[in-house]
Amino acid sequence: MKKNKFTLGWFFISLLMAFAVTACDDDDNDVVNVTFPEKQTIGGAVNDVKELTFDATADWTLTSSTTWCYFITEETPAAKAAEGVKEYAISGKAGKQTVTIGISEEGQEYDQATVASIIIRMNGQEAVLAEVTRNAAGRTFKLYKKGEGDAWVEVSAEEGIEAGYDDFIQYKAEANFRFAATNRPEWLSIEGGSIVGATNQAVLFGIKVIDNRPDFSKYAQKGNLNFQDEEGKSVFTYAVDYKGMNPEAMSYEGPKQWNWTVAKDGKTYYQTNSGISGTEETISEYRKFVEFTITAKDDEFEPIFVEEYQKSGMTMYRLSVYPEDNVNWMHVTKYENGKVRVTVDESEEERTGYVFVFPKALYDKIAEDPFGDNGLFEMNPETSTQQLKYEYTENNLLMNFVQKEQKQAGDEGSGFKITYTDSEGSPAEAEITHKPELSNNYGTEDCYEFTQPQTGMIDQSFYIDPMLEGTYDVDWTYSVLYKGDNEYTDTEEHVIEWDNDKKQIKVWYQNSMAAEANIEFIFKKKTSDGWPGETLKVLLMVPHTNAETQK
Repeated sequence: MKKNKFTLGWFFISLLMAFAVTACDDDDNDVVNVTFPEKQTIGGAVNDVKELTFDATADWTLTSSTTWCYFITEETPAAKAAEGVKEYAISGKAGKQTVTIGISEEGQEYDQATVASIIIRMNGQEAVLAEVTRNAAGRTFKLYKKGEGDAWVEVSAEEGIEAGYDDFIQYKAEANFRFAATNRPEWLSIEGGSIVGATNQAVLFGIKVIDNRPDFSKYAQKGNLNFQDEEGKSVFTYAVDYKGMNPEAMSYEGPKQWNWTVAKDGKTYYQTNSGISGTEETISEYRKFVEFTITAKDDEFEPIFVEEYQKSGMTMYRLSVYPEDNVNWMHVTKYENGKVRVTVDESEEERTGYVFVFPKALYDKIAEDPFGDNGLFEMNPETSTQQLKYEYTENNLLMNFVQKEQKQAGDEGSGFKITYTDSEGSPAEAEITHKPELSNNYGTEDCYEFTQPQTGMIDQSFYIDPMLEGTYDVDWTYSVLYKGDNEYTDTEEHVIEWDNDKKQIKVWYQNSMAAEANIEFIFKKKTSDGWPGETLKVLLMVPHTNAETQK
């Protein structure tokens, strides 16, 4: 009976193929060759159901070469197949497709594997799309995943297994024959490089998406992983699913985020790169834009722009997530494959900006409440003020820059910038005078003088930007002298210190007190052995008058 049924099945398949060939006319000679999908290998036992995924470049027809391998469709579900109603040919339109294949016991012999071919036909041409191996009877293979309490739970072939993103997801395999993993998808990485198991001995393995291939890791992936015996009598196929990278994680390629200066016209971008100890710093110059490549799930990411400014002696922020803040002078333009370009508009005023990029899932959390628990800021325990989260400045910040006029070699009058908040709470800048006549005292004509600002505020502070290229305490350093050659000493009423956040010197006097004498700021280049070397520039602070002097 089985023999007659087998012969009848082949008769219908042959009739279908003959009809398809007859339907083609003489124009077939003019048909353009199509690109066929890569041939796949699928294995399973009797009564297994398997999925076959492929990408067709034209309308297609699939046929099976045997009657024990058949197609399951909505019109002919598995229940009908069990009653003997099976489909051996199906068709569809161009595009990505997933079809379901069933395996029956028809014609099976003990300890013998049989192979069926799935033929795909497009534009009058055909190729083998897949070879389906029906495993020899008596061969068993089991796969396990970690369940609750790290207990091993068996995984069905239909359920499949999942590949990790950063870390390998662990599994255990066991069979009553020697086996090895084959037919690995190109996007899949196997811990240790391979999976090989001995008879009746469990083997542990891990799988994840391959490293350094964002074209794979950014997107969800599907594929199959085969476990095959060395005799070729059994192939057990498990679906492998990769859900894509962490939706709140990202990385990027491009320049580092710190030490940027943007020209006032917004057309040139400079980054200062500190050299290794004993070497000079370098400046990288970018014209019109700075380019980065972002890796985020499904290429879905959004920028957040932050403008930093001073008000009443405090650091304040404007955010692009608030339209009323008008932080629309920074731009991130998106291109294909995660590429972006950062640009800045022209400005006559000096300003400080931060360009962040966040994966869409994380952006939505931050934009909902930027100053909340899941926002962009965190509390500074030392100052009890909010500051940008360290985690985001390390992982999501593309650029932190100051847009200002670039100092050119030999420029006079641009040696320092001194800023403070005036009595009305508005930003102000101290007047500085170039004093080249002091060169005999200091060994450089780059000498400047200013009068200590007087704001009338209870606690006065102002900031000195030395406008030196390089990094403080790496490329250069400074000392503060008071009343001649005496080194300046902080007290409870006045402090001079380096502000790491602003990268400037902070000078603080309580109650707007005046200094008792001139204060000298001496800036020196650091030598290769770390000691102060030649003098780069000098700044003299003259005390303001008509105020209480320090005690």
